[in-house]
Amino acid sequence: MRKLFFIALVALFAASCEKETEHRPKSTVIYIQTNNYEENQNGILAYKHKEDGTLEALPGSPFLTRGAGVGNPKQILGPNDSDTEIKISEDGNFLLAVNSGSNTIAVMRIHQDGSVTHVEGSPFPSGGQTPVSIDTYGKYVFVVNKSQDPLHTITQNPNYITFTIDNNGRLSQVPDSKIETFPGSSPAQALVSNNGKFLFGADFLGFMLNPPRGTLRSFAINTTGILTPLPGTPYTIPGMGGALGLWQHPKESILYVGFPLQAKLGIYNINNSSGTLTFQSAAEAGAAVCWVRTNKNGDRLYVLNSAENTVSMYNSSTGSSPASMGKLMLKQSGPTYVAMEMEFTTSEPFSFEFSPSEKYLYVVNQHTNPDFSVGNYNYFHVLQVGEDGKLTEAGEPLQLPVRNIYRPRGVATILTKM
Repeated sequence: MRKLFFIALVALFAASCEKETEHRPKSTVIYIQTNNYEENQNGILAYKHKEDGTLEALPGSPFLTRGAGVGNPKQILGPNDSDTEIKISEDGNFLLAVNSGSNTIAVMRIHQDGSVTHVEGSPFPSGGQTPVSIDTYGKYVFVVNKSQDPLHTITQNPNYITFTIDNNGRLSQVPDSKIETFPGSSPAQALVSNNGKFLFGADFLGFMLNPPRGTLRSFAINTTGILTPLPGTPYTIPGMGGALGLWQHPKESILYVGFPLQAKLGIYNINNSSGTLTFQSAAEAGAAVCWVRTNKNGDRLYVLNSAENTVSMYNSSTGSSPASMGKLMLKQSGPTYVAMEMEFTTSEPFSFEFSPSEKYLYVVNQHTNPDFSVGNYNYFHVLQVGEDGKLTEAGEPLQLPVRNIYRPRGVATILTKM
């Protein structure tokens, strides 16, 4: 009788704890890669965005990725030009991160409090050199290997490649899935189409090769994850220079493409049957427009203008013709400097992502000035998204605990249960 009574008490206590956990407010946790290029010192910064708006570092942060980031001591064009360097798996169980300087992909399990630990076998070989971008669709993980690393000898061509991820977070390369591109083309991003049938890529510096090559790529994805280049790819865009940031409108067959040298946002139609891209028009953006995001509804579009430290805002209710809603100048730009006959702010926005509620837009800024004596301008900005879609920066940005010789990058967010 006593034993039954004890069992009943334990069950009641467990049910009470479970109910309490269910009603406990969820917290937004933000992940940022330090991109430390010292051996085995790359890491993931993790912050809890609290209800009062403040940021609190998670215990154990930064979580080491067992690899190295990419070093760029002379701040040349290309090595740091990439997007989605970290990615959360579709089931929310795993955080994937590139180790660009050691040619691996770290996979870490996300725990209820937002902390992360490596899965068995992590990090995994990236299938090339200088991995810089990750996207996922179902069980498939798509990786871009840039093959541009000032601190290491490059012996392989850049490539796009496919992996599978199992229930334990282990990556396995899909046989015959590697597609090589031109040496020196500096591919920057892999983006899976909304329907999962196509992969879009940006060979950022293809236009600067001799002879010039195309810059925008489109691949078909078959049922086993194999990539097939579509006819016409890589596309050459006369007068626009290199493609960089890519993003698809969530409700329309529209691909947005950043063209930093022309301060233009390219608008392409996606053929849902063939995956081919057709140029429609170009919207005005800011200097060195790079990275692109829309909200889930698709009626608001934002782009980062790296050279001038601004975010452009658009009404994208009609995806093919986004209407400008102005720009927001981010705080702590730092002194300006000149490179490639252009003027740049020391602090430049290079990564951004919405909070799960889309009430905030998080922006990671890198110190890009080759003069490291001017201070440290690696910052993290928390922007509020108004009901009209306009952005404001109420408080001061957080100076990231990353030395200015490293360039932090990538941002991913998740709601945790604690």
